[in-house]
Amino acid sequence: MDIPGVASKTILSLLCLTALPTWALDLNLSTTLEEKAVFAIPTADDEDDDRRWETLQGDTSAEFKLDLSQDKHSAFVDCALLYDAVGAGSSGVALDRDSDIQHFFFKLKEGWYDYDGGFWSLRVGRQINAWGAADGLQVADVLCPKDETRLFSSDYSDSRLGIDAVRLSYNGTVLSADAYWIPVFTPSTLPLARKNPIRSLIMPSAVVTEIMDQKLSIKIHDFSQDDIDKPETNLKNAEYAGRVSAYTPFADFSLYGFWGWDDEPVISYAISKVNAYKIPTEISLSGEYRKMGMVGLDTSIPAGPLVIRAEAAYFPGRYFGTTAMAQILENQDAYVQLSQLTFLAGLDFIAGDWTITGQYYGDTVTGSRKFVDRKGYIHQATLSISKTFLGGNLEIGLAGMMELNDFSFVIQPSIKYAATDQLSFNLGANFFRPGPDEDEPGTYGAYEDLSCVTLGAKFSF
Repeated sequence: MDIPGVASKTILSLLCLTALPTWALDLNLSTTLEEKAVFAIPTADDEDDDRRWETLQGDTSAEFKLDLSQDKHSAFVDCALLYDAVGAGSSGVALDRDSDIQHFFFKLKEGWYDYDGGFWSLRVGRQINAWGAADGLQVADVLCPKDETRLFSSDYSDSRLGIDAVRLSYNGTVLSADAYWIPVFTPSTLPLARKNPIRSLIMPSAVVTEIMDQKLSIKIHDFSQDDIDKPETNLKNAEYAGRVSAYTPFADFSLYGFWGWDDEPVISYAISKVNAYKIPTEISLSGEYRKMGMVGLDTSIPAGPLVIRAEAAYFPGRYFGTTAMAQILENQDAYVQLSQLTFLAGLDFIAGDWTITGQYYGDTVTGSRKFVDRKGYIHQATLSISKTFLGGNLEIGLAGMMELNDFSFVIQPSIKYAATDQLSFNLGANFFRPGPDEDEPGTYGAYEDLSCVTLGAKFSF
């Protein structure tokens, strides 16, 4: 039985039943139609003419939001119908199940019932909640998984997926707290669809190695979401999370805790074919999710036009996947456990029509990294500048992110214009550049071929 699917249908059924006596309810229905297209930017060294202005993403969506409220009771549904012209995959439910390349999807983003008891409240259903004080970077924000099929989301918040959970909250003026019970595990959606432009970057068709002084290319067998084992839905595999926040005249503070499953799987590699000389020619892959714990904290301190932000998260004994060659040639396990610490310091400046945000992010692990393909300390910096015109209807922005290990970076200019309260347009670009070392393109340099222009339009009614 598809438990998440059943849960979603149950939520919708309950909300529909709640909506029957509409004369006793406050009801609000809104609809948003959105079009987004992403085109690869041609470069002088493009040898393949078909690559010029290739469509990397083409989404048309109709999103429906329904708010219901009556006294202490409220309910909310946020769902969407999506047409994916490229066939890059989605975190929704495919409507054309018989097709190898999916184009039509239904997505239930949120669907919950809430009871407000004054100083306490209870929310049951699919919900999205943001943790942490970071802007566009993940530190302690581990509660909701991410839709990683879209490299070019409108913003970081658009990539969050809902969790099916029960949330009990304490709502005080100085102190607030949330406790979560998450009986159904929801993983991040990976870009494994065949037409997804990100797939080849995270899942190459072959690995190159040296065996018996010979340089060999070993083919990787086709890998899909079906090759990843999800935890069974039972009480033993439930997830738990909590947040406590304090609001003082000089600063806001939050403390977070999470115990559950890592949103991304650990990958195992195995030899599936060998030639007459017993040399491997093909590798098969499988994946499994591992347990993860996290404690985190953040603070925001206003100082006139400035806001100082800080955030940190500690992951004891987190599972990191080992490399394909370590598993195949040296018979290593699929993972090692390393303790991880991530942190961020940020500064926001808001004055009139100007908004400037700068951040420094660090990620360090302790333990042996001999068989893990990652550096001991990873760090990067971000900067964004935006200004509004025409009474706030026009916004021009420039953002950039640079990872400071290999000095690869991405520059993101953008223009947003609200023609009316209902109709808006946006134009943007993503310029990915590698670092100076040709052998180490870096985090953002790996996406150089995905440098692009983005066009979008949104109409709400």
